[in-house]
Amino acid sequence: MIVGQPLPPTPLTYEQARDMAAAAEPRLRAELASRPDLPPEVLYYLASDADAAVRLAVAGNPSTPAKGNLLLADDAEEGVRSALATKIGRHGHRAMPAKSRSVTRDVLDRLARDQIARVRAVIADALKDMPGVDHTLIALLARDSEIIVAAPILEYSPVLTDDDLLGIIIANPVEGALAAISRRAYVDPRVTAAIVASSDTRAITHMLKNANAHLQESTLDALIERAADEPAWQAPLVYRPELTENAAQRLAELVATHLFDRILARKDLPPAAVQAVAKVVQARLKEQAAQGAVETPRYGPDIEDRYAPFLDNARAQHAQGRLDEVALMVSLLTDREDDLVAGLAVRADLPMPAVLDMVASQSPQAMCALAWAAGLSALFAVELQLRLARIAMDSVMQPAKDGGHVLGESEMRWQIEMFRGA
Repeated sequence: MIVGQPLPPTPLTYEQARDMAAAAEPRLRAELASRPDLPPEVLYYLASDADAAVRLAVAGNPSTPAKGNLLLADDAEEGVRSALATKIGRHGHRAMPAKSRSVTRDVLDRLARDQIARVRAVIADALKDMPGVDHTLIALLARDSEIIVAAPILEYSPVLTDDDLLGIIIANPVEGALAAISRRAYVDPRVTAAIVASSDTRAITHMLKNANAHLQESTLDALIERAADEPAWQAPLVYRPELTENAAQRLAELVATHLFDRILARKDLPPAAVQAVAKVVQARLKEQAAQGAVETPRYGPDIEDRYAPFLDNARAQHAQGRLDEVALMVSLLTDREDDLVAGLAVRADLPMPAVLDMVASQSPQAMCALAWAAGLSALFAVELQLRLARIAMDSVMQPAKDGGHVLGESEMRWQIEMFRGA
């Protein structure tokens, strides 16, 4: 073929593809390697190409045979391995022929052990909710030393057993692991008891907010006794389905006054229990009125001063090029919300009150605009909506079909300026 001549758009014969794969120009080989109609044998041949751009194209091609993927799983270039992991994450097992299951398992195992956390994280995200995945592989990812790898598996994987979860809790896992377990679709009473025994305050908070985390009565009573010193536990305790008459009365004795109405509004308490709780509430209100007690607001009058150390840290990280999406995801998964919102403010070049108002608005549009202004992906915007703004899943704004932000740039700029002006 003529050097520099573009590849024909029509389907190639095997002989044409074979001859073009031997082209001297790497650009042409890379273009060839990206074609989905390329014969598997030619893709396997190009998986060993000396040019990284060619191997990158093969790694991203869903038509690459399993053995070609296996070659690329050990590629010296991080970008090639990341592209392979991304392909598997996007296409799942469809990216590899079913007849090559043993080779597929080898590819997944190698990527799950990759030295780069981002590669492992993509694989973990791809496998997080798949049943029937090899238990050894899932257990390896669940015990990863990086929370961005372990969290998706710990929170979603149906392959993990209660015994697996108990073993991970006992093993003093990476920060944020217990919180991920606490958010599972079902948490056994043995597991919730182990989380409480860990004294991980943030994990317990997530567990209390999870209606599918089942608590034994003794565990619930122990948490109520500690709730006076843990304000974040009080509201979710009020809504716990296991709440008994005695537990409701004890809560009324210690929760913040703005939660009184929520206890009395429960429909599942017997009339006698409601009357008993009402008496406790009235007594506390009279006592507070006599003392002139006023609840302390969460933030002081100067929010910038409140967040000054977190903003200083975020600016230093940003100057060093370390305030990237991975760093922010770690803050999100480990419940370091002060670090997270400060990082968003720095990356988006927004004042702290504007960022806090966007989060408090619980607006999917506002959170997508915040992620966009901070130069973050649409997938990260989904995580911000769910985990930071606590937006319900059925209201979350998903990425566009091409993976980008679904809102137009003008809409996102309008959101940013609205909150900046406020």
